[in-house]
Amino acid sequence: MGLNDFQKQKIKFTFDFFLDYNKDGSIQWEDFEEMIKRYKEVNKGSLSDADYKSMQASLEDEWRDLKGRADINKDDVVSWEEYLAMWEKTIATCKSVADLPAWCQSRIPFLFKGMDVSGDGIVDLEEFQNYCKNFQLQCADAPAVYNVITDGGKVTFDINRYKELYYRLLTSPSADAGNTL
Repeated sequence: MGLNDFQKQKIKFTFDFFLDYNKDGSIQWEDFEEMIKRYKEVNKGSLSDADYKSMQASLEDEWRDLKGRADINKDDVVSWEEYLAMWEKTIATCKSVADLPAWCQSRIPFLFKGMDVSGDGIVDLEEFQNYCKNFQLQCADAPAVYNVITDGGKVTFDINRYKELYYRLLTSPSADAGNTL
């Protein structure tokens, strides 16, 4: 069974917003370099040289893994069609975060740190609102979205909650809390 239109729409959003930084319709190493620059800006210089080098090494690994899984024609470019085909195969067998491609799993701490700028391990409402603003997300009612993420304040928005929501964002066939990311 293939992906439904809702899943394709979510995957297209992640392709366009989180990976295709230069907006040319494909993913290349240059997009990952732009990603590093953007996170340095968002974290207002709080990344040390060691953090920066670690992030760059991690992104180089992610790029190699993504290319290995999705770059069917081996041209060092991942097109939308190649990316979608990779996700169709992945979601068919994916049962947990541990089943996601390595490049997705290694991205989780990096993305979480982009939200948790205080570094305390918890994303509070103010950090979430700033994240939405800094990345030009169309989030007119960030407090309501944050309320969904935290299940009305019953769940702490920490790395474990982020992992759960990230997995659901990538794999859920219908709207749920994971789609609020």
